[in-house]
This record gives sequence, C-alpha cells and structure tokens, in this order.
Amino acid sequence: MFRTRPVVHTLTILILTLSAFAQENASSGSWMATLTKGNKTGTATLNMTISSAGVTGTLSDPSGQVWHIENGKLKGNQLTFDVTAREHAGTKNIHFFGQVADGLITLQNESHGKRGQTMSFHRTKG
Repeated sequence: MFRTRPVVHTLTILILTLSAFAQENASSGSWMATLTKGNKTGTATLNMTISSAGVTGTLSDPSGQVWHIENGKLKGNQLTFDVTAREHAGTKNIHFFGQVADGLITLQNESHGKRGQTMSFHRTKG
C-alpha cells in the first residue's frame, strides 16, 4: 500500500523552502532611492543580504553616513530593521519598516516617536 501523505508533506516542505530561497535572492542586492528635502535632492543606497538568519547589510543616506542594519527581518513581504545613527554629540536609533513588492522596496522610518519620510528603493543595475 502506497502512502501519499509523506510524499505530499515532503513536497510541501520543498516548495516552501524554494519559495523562501527565491524571496531571499529576489530581494538581496543593491537598491537606490532618490530623496528630496526642501530644495535638496540626494540618493540613499540600501545594500542587503537576506538569508534564513535574517537581513544584514548597510544603508547610506545622502550625507554619506553609512549605517549597519541591525535586527533585520523579512517575513513574507514585510521588511523591518533598525540602524544606529549619529545625532549631535550622541546617537539615535531609527526603526525602518515597509514592504517588498514588484521590484520596489517602500520604507518608512521612525525615531523618537516621530515618523520620517517614505522612501521608495529601486534595484540598481549591476
């Protein structure tokens, strides 16, 4: 007697694993956003690697500061991470949250209970 239940279970696990792997590969890489504040325009760059262990990488702002991604997670299409940025004589924590969809990463950020600018990152070529 052939039992299909173990085969179906194994195939389900394989499909879920491949799906997670595809999401990791689709979102890992270099992304760029054009930001405008007042009459100034600059570029932010997000370089990230997504693995089963989480999201790692860097985020640079138009002023040239480079922040290391901390506590990075991608669950489904929801991306979250934190950075520690210089502020005056100290540092501040900035929480980023958003989604990955259709070749676009849309992020918002929050620090000291205040929301920041919405950023739309597009994959860079290369």
